[in-house]
Amino acid sequence: MHVLARYCSFVVLTAACAGAAFADTPPDRRAVTVNGRGEILATPDRARLAMSVEVIRPDVRSAQTEVNRIVRDYLANARALGAKDEDISTAGLSIRAEYDYSGKNGRKFLGYHVTRGLQVVVRDLDKIGDFLLRATDAGINTVSDPQLESSKAEDYQRQALAKAAVDARAKAQVLADTLNVKLGAVHTLNANSDYEQPQPPRPMVMMKMAAAPEADGNSQMGFSAGQLQYSATVSAEFDLLAP
Repeated sequence: MHVLARYCSFVVLTAACAGAAFADTPPDRRAVTVNGRGEILATPDRARLAMSVEVIRPDVRSAQTEVNRIVRDYLANARALGAKDEDISTAGLSIRAEYDYSGKNGRKFLGYHVTRGLQVVVRDLDKIGDFLLRATDAGINTVSDPQLESSKAEDYQRQALAKAAVDARAKAQVLADTLNVKLGAVHTLNANSDYEQPQPPRPMVMMKMAAAPEADGNSQMGFSAGQLQYSATVSAEFDLLAP
């Protein structure tokens, strides 16, 4: 895990009147408000895959039969790659009639559109490309970008918050030292946190994939996990005391 802390240069110093150095709210209180920021970079250790299979057939039964066959084929492949039952969800199902309204004689029935969604948690990122390739091989026709995650996300977010708080206090201390006053206790504190995952993997061209069938799925798709970024910001108001 690599740690990166960025520090905001924005500092707000409130003033009670023009030319004054500090805010007096109430009149006998002096304070300084600063912003702090902290970031943590972490390597993901799992990915969430969301996919679906869509089929249009003249009758509902044949459409459902085809969709269920594709789902069963993929689940067999996913389990062979190491997916456990608790990491697989196939609850999503949608059935609707499809019509063509472009003709002059009213709508034309096209068939029944059956969609079934799947979600798979991949805990071995070395195999994520294999999970994706097996999906298309089985007949799954909609696959979203993998959502990379870390099992230690809460710990990393707390670390980012701690860095943001330290950053805010360090800035307040610099101001207090520069203005020859003492830094007091924090009076108010507002915090926000967020995380950003790497850009989704970009598959290699099909010609290269065909030229190296022995390569694993990650190599064929050009998949690289990258790093997750956990960030936090705080806005803190500190009391300023006379020396």
